[in-house]
Amino acid sequence: MSKHRISRQHGPAPIKGNHTGFRLSPIAALVAGMTLFSALPVQAQSLTDVQAENKRLAAENERLRQALEQQKQQATGSAPATPAARPAAAVESASAPQIPVAPNKGDALLLEAVSVKNAKLKEIPKSVSVVTGEELEKFHVNNFRDIVNRVGNVRTSWQNPNTASIFIRGVGWAAGAGVLEPSVGVNVDGVSYGISSITALSNFLDIESVDVTRGPTGVDGGRSSNVGRVSINTRKPSFAPEARASITYGELNTAIATAVIGGAIQDDVLAYRLTVNRETAEGPYDNKNDSHFSWRNTDRTNIRTQFLLTPNKDLEARLSLDFTPKGREICENCFAFRLKTPANYDRLNAAGQPIAVNYAEDNFGKINRRWFGQKTDYTVGDYYAKEINTLGEYPNTYATKGVTADVKYKLNDANTLTFITGYRDYDFSQGAGTHTQFEWLRAPRGTQTEYKQLSQEIKLDSKLSDTLRYQGGLYFFQSQFPNTSQTERYGSDGGAWYANAAQYALLDPVNPLLPNATDSAGRALLLNSLDGLITKVRNRLDNKTQAAYSNLIWDATKELTLSAGLRLSRESRKSSSSSYIESNGFGAELNPASVNNVQLNGFANNANGVLAASNNAAQLALADLVAQKYFGVATYGALSVDQKKQVAAAKAIRAGRIGSLYQNTIAQSYLETLPTIELGSTYRFNNAHTGFATWKHGEKAGVSQIVGGTVLGGKSVPTDTEKTDAYELGLKSFFLNKTLSVTSALFLQNIRNYIQPVYVFDEVQTRLNNNGLPAYLSALGNVPKVQTKGLELDVVYSGLPYTTLRFAGAYTDARYKDFKFAANPGELGGDPSQPYFDASGKTLAGAPKFSGNLFGDFSYPILGNKVFHTNLNYNFQSSYYADPTLSRYSKTKSFGVADLAIGVGRQDNKFDVSFVVKNLFNEDTSLQPTWNSYKPGIPRWFGVTISASLY
Repeated sequence: MSKHRISRQHGPAPIKGNHTGFRLSPIAALVAGMTLFSALPVQAQSLTDVQAENKRLAAENERLRQALEQQKQQATGSAPATPAARPAAAVESASAPQIPVAPNKGDALLLEAVSVKNAKLKEIPKSVSVVTGEELEKFHVNNFRDIVNRVGNVRTSWQNPNTASIFIRGVGWAAGAGVLEPSVGVNVDGVSYGISSITALSNFLDIESVDVTRGPTGVDGGRSSNVGRVSINTRKPSFAPEARASITYGELNTAIATAVIGGAIQDDVLAYRLTVNRETAEGPYDNKNDSHFSWRNTDRTNIRTQFLLTPNKDLEARLSLDFTPKGREICENCFAFRLKTPANYDRLNAAGQPIAVNYAEDNFGKINRRWFGQKTDYTVGDYYAKEINTLGEYPNTYATKGVTADVKYKLNDANTLTFITGYRDYDFSQGAGTHTQFEWLRAPRGTQTEYKQLSQEIKLDSKLSDTLRYQGGLYFFQSQFPNTSQTERYGSDGGAWYANAAQYALLDPVNPLLPNATDSAGRALLLNSLDGLITKVRNRLDNKTQAAYSNLIWDATKELTLSAGLRLSRESRKSSSSSYIESNGFGAELNPASVNNVQLNGFANNANGVLAASNNAAQLALADLVAQKYFGVATYGALSVDQKKQVAAAKAIRAGRIGSLYQNTIAQSYLETLPTIELGSTYRFNNAHTGFATWKHGEKAGVSQIVGGTVLGGKSVPTDTEKTDAYELGLKSFFLNKTLSVTSALFLQNIRNYIQPVYVFDEVQTRLNNNGLPAYLSALGNVPKVQTKGLELDVVYSGLPYTTLRFAGAYTDARYKDFKFAANPGELGGDPSQPYFDASGKTLAGAPKFSGNLFGDFSYPILGNKVFHTNLNYNFQSSYYADPTLSRYSKTKSFGVADLAIGVGRQDNKFDVSFVVKNLFNEDTSLQPTWNSYKPGIPRWFGVTISASLY
C-alpha cells in the first residue's frame, strides 16, 4: 500500500480521492443526532450494580438469541440447531420476564430488548453511561482512545502512552505529566489503575461493557477520582465451550489476529478462558533515510488467562493474569513537522510596534549556521519539509503485566462479601532523537518510567430491608515509581545547535576574506562542549492510600429514592530526586567548578574566560590542559584575550545544558485525610419520566516533588489538595412506547486548586542560555479556580425495524476562573521580564464546546440463516486548544470522523466477513501543537476481518 505524504508547507493534509456521495456536515450530524438519537446512559446504584446487571443482561441476551433462532428455524421450516450449553448465569436468569421476540428481526431486536431492560436501572442519581463490547468489536476498537470516543463528554489526548491524559467535561488534561495521578480514574474488573499510562498502552480484549461515571467517585469503592471514572468490564470464563478466532488484514500491512478459547475444566466447578491478541501495522509515514521504522507504527501483543471457580452456589472466585510484552512503536510525539516561526510576537514594544522574532536565536537561524550547511545533501528546505528524514532514531518501548483475584462470598440472601486483590506494573522508555539528520540530541533519550502498584479491597453489599440497601468497605492502595527519569544525550552537533548567536560567532567565526576558512580550535571547543554529555534527573515516588467508605440507598416512598455516601481516605505522598551528569563525554575539562551542592572539579572563570582567584592547584592544572588540548599552548595564562573568550563560550554552552544539578533530595511529603461525599435523590414522576439531582464533593491528594535546584540542593515545590464540588440535575424520559429513551443532565463543577502541568519560570536557566528568551521548568502546580458547566444529552432509539440508533452529545464550557500566572505560549514571548500571562476566563486546553458520538446498527436476515449487518459511527467535536499554554495557533478546527463496517455472516456467529473503513471521508484531523510546529492527522484506513467460531 502506498504511504501518505504531507506536501504543503502549512495547514492540513489534502484529502485524496473524490467523494461525491452523501456526507453529513459536523453541525448537521450533531443537530440530527441530538434530535433523533442517543447513547444510553445507565443510572445505577453503583458500578457494582451496573456490572452485575450487565451479567444478567448478557445471560438474557443469550436466551433471547436462542429463542429468536428457534423462531427463525420454524419460519424457514428447517430443523433447529442443537443449542450449545448455556453458561450458569443464563440458567439463573431463566425466571426473568419474557420479552416477546418477533421472527426475522435480526440482532437489532435483541439489542432493543436489552435496552428496555437496561432502562430499569435508570432510577437513582448515579450518572453512568454504557457502551457494549459487541459495538466495539464491530469496528475493531480495542485501544482506550477509540473506546471512550464512543461515550459522551469523555476525551483522551496523548502523544505516547507515558503522556496519556483522560478528561471528562473538559477537565483532567495532564499532557506530559506521566507521574501525575489522574483526575479521571480507570478501573478494569474492579482494579483501579494508578496512572493513565497503563490504560494508553493496553489493548483491551473480550470487553463485556464500558461504564463511565461523571463527577467525583469513591463512595462505592475502588480508588477515588475527582472528575470521573471509566470502568472496563471484561467477559468471564464460562462453563460452555468456546473457541473463536478472527484475523484482520488492511492498509499499511495491518495484521490483527485474535483468538479466544475456554470452557469447563470441571463442570460447574472450574472454568477457564484464554484470550490472545497480536497486532502489527506500519505507520503511514516512512523514514526517508531508514526503512527499518515507520512513524505511528503498531507493535502490540496482549495475552490474558482467566480461571473461574464456583465450588458451591455461595462462592465465586475469579483469577485473571494478563501480559503485554515489550513493544516498539514510534508514536505520535516522535515527530511534529516544523513550521518557520512567524516574524513577530504578539507583544508590542514601547513604541507600540510588534516585537520582532530574533531569527538568529530561532531554529531557523540555527539550521542556517555554517556548521549545518556543510552537509550539502540536507538543506533548510529539508528541515521544514513535510516528511520524515532522520538518522539514529529509536522507537519507544513499553510493557505491562498484572494479576487480579476477585472472590465473592454470599453470606446469606441479603449479604455478599467481596475481596479484590490486584497487582500491576508498567515500564516505558522513550527513544526519540532530533528527528533530523543531525545529532544535537542522540537517541535513545527522553523519559524512562518504572511503576508498580498493589491494591486490596474488602466490600460488603447488604440489603438491610425492603427499602434500605447498604454498601461499604475498606480499601488499600500502594504505588511506587522506583525510577522515573529524564535523560538527555548530546551528540556531535549539540554545541553548534545550543550555542546562542554570540557564542557561535566566537567559536565558528567567518572570515570575510576567506569565507570557507575555519577556526580549528574554536570548532573543536564547539564540538566537545556537548559531544557525549549525558545528564539525568531521576525521581522516586512512593504513594499510599488507606480508605473506608459507605453508601446508603433508601426508597423513602414509591416515587422517591434518597442516597448518601461518605468516604475518608488517608493519603500519603513521598518523593525524592537527584540531578547529575551520567557521562561527561569528550569535554569533561569544560565542566563548571560546581553547580549547587554538586562538585564537578572544573575551573572557575568569568564571562571573558579570566580565571578566578579561588582556583586551587588542580583546577589551574586543568586550565593549562585546556590550553594545551585546544590551542597547543603550554599554559592557560599564555592564551590571548580572544582565545580565553572562546573557552568561556564553550563552557557556557556546556553549563546551559547541564542546568541545575543537585544531590539526592527528599521533597516535602504530603499527608492528609480527604473526604468524598455524595448526596442524591431520584423522583419518579410516572413510568415515563424520572428526575434526579446530586451533589458530590471530592478531593484529590496534592503532590510531593522537587523542581529545579538551589545552592543547597533540590527545591521542594509541593502542591495543595485539589477540591471539587459537582452539581447535577437530570431527567430521564421514555417516548414512543418506550422505543425512544432520552436522558438530559445539567452539570456544574467548581474546582479549587486544580492540579495540572504548569511551567515555572527559571531565572537561572534563562541567565545560562543568555539568548533573550525566557526558560521554563515543567512542574505540577495548582490553578486557583476552574469551572466547567454544560448540558449532556444521551438518547437511544429502537423504534425502526432491524435498527438501533444511539447518540451521546454534550455542550461543555470549561474555563479558568482564576489563573493569573499561566506560562506564555510562543507568540507571547520576546520579553523575559514578562514570563506569564493572565489566563483567567480562557477555555481549558482539550475542551471542545460541542462534542458528540452517533452510532447506528442495521442487521437484516437474508438467505435463511444468514444476516447482513452494517454499522456507522460518527464522532464529532468542535474546535479546542491543543496546547496547554493556550497558544492561539493551536486552536483546532471542528471536525467529524466517520467509521463504517459492512458484513455478512451466519446468525449463530459461527462465521462472518466484514469490511471496515476508519475515517471514511479522510477527514483532516491535523493540528498545530505550537506556533511553529504542525502534526498531521490519521488518514483513512480500510481492512477486512474474517471471524469464525466452533460453538
